[in-house]
This record gives sequence, structure tokens and C-alpha cells, in this order.
Amino acid sequence: MSGEIKGAVIPVAVHGDKPESLTAIFQENVNLAIWQRTLPKQVTKFATQFALEARRFERFLGLDAKDQLDQILPGWALELPGASAWLDDVQELIEMYRCLFEPAAVGVRLHVLPNTMCPRFHTDRVPTRLLVTYSGRGTEWLPERIINRRNEPGPLPDQEVSDRDIQVMPTGAVCLLKGEAWVGNEGRGVVHRSPAPSNQPRLVLGLDWLS
Repeated sequence: MSGEIKGAVIPVAVHGDKPESLTAIFQENVNLAIWQRTLPKQVTKFATQFALEARRFERFLGLDAKDQLDQILPGWALELPGASAWLDDVQELIEMYRCLFEPAAVGVRLHVLPNTMCPRFHTDRVPTRLLVTYSGRGTEWLPERIINRRNEPGPLPDQEVSDRDIQVMPTGAVCLLKGEAWVGNEGRGVVHRSPAPSNQPRLVLGLDWLS
């Protein structure tokens, strides 16, 4: 079924290799902005080791300008090689997020996922969420042309898609996902899901604005 939304702009995704690519999220027809980057080796090494040793982990912090980011990690993880480099990278992303959206506070969520957290294609009821997969397969998403959307509020119908149509957010990339709560984007949030489980646990960071 076509993803066309009658009387509305058809959402698109924007990819770029510079941080400025993320500002495309402010365009009316963009519901996904991806900054494709190469992570420093120290950051990649930490992410892989932390995910393998933690196996399963979840922590949430609501940060204002005075809070300490290192609270997002368990104490033992702060001793791993590359921990400070990883924290510096996350801090930089938080500052970018603050610069873009000027939230009163930033919600920082960190997951280590051995299994699939959100296996069904869905949209988020948030204005916009920043996601980075530091280790493992990135979040999967669907281009608008193949999405079956409902006309009434509620969950999306099950999406029957082939593997060749499923797009993957690159590991290490910084992704801004426009959700259903972005003013003017109702019914057009980016459709995505967690990938199937694999032998490599995923380390995923999410940022949200808190009012």
C-alpha cells in the first residue's frame, strides 16, 4: 500500500556526513535526519566491551546543565578502556541536542539489549528523539512509499515488508527521528523497530527533551 498521505507532504529521510545534516529535521517534509560518521576507535572499543560484559542494562537520567553524565554508567564500566572517550562523545551529542531544541532538560536513556526491545514497526509519540547505536545492528526503519498508515488514531497496522525494503540506521550514526508529537507531523512519524537479536548485544543511546 502506498505511503502517500492525502493532502500532506510526504515525509523523507536525509543522510549526510556532517553534523549540520541534523538541522534538516526542521524541514516540513523530513522525518528522519541521519549524520553518518566514523566513531573513534576508543569509543567503539568501549561500547563493544561494555555491551558484552553488561549483557543487559538500562538506565535513565533527566539532565539539566548541572547534572553529571557519568551517572549513566555503572561504576565498574567507568574503569573500562575508552570510557572517558565514550562519555565525551555522549556529552557532545547532548550539547548538540540542547542547541537544536533548547529543552528545559534532556532525558538520557541507555540500553544494552541482548533481545529485541521493540520488534514491531511503530512510531514514537514524542516531538523528536535522538538515537545512536554504539554497538550491534542499528535501528531498522521503513521508507514512506511502502508504509501502510491508518486514517484514525491508534497503532499502525502490521507492516508486510520484504527484507530488501527495510533500511538500517548505521552503527555509530547520529539519528534524529521526528515523532507524532512534533507539531504538524501527526500521522507522519518515522516508522521504525529494533532489529532481530544477534550474537552481539546492542548498546543504544536515546535522547529526548523534557519539559
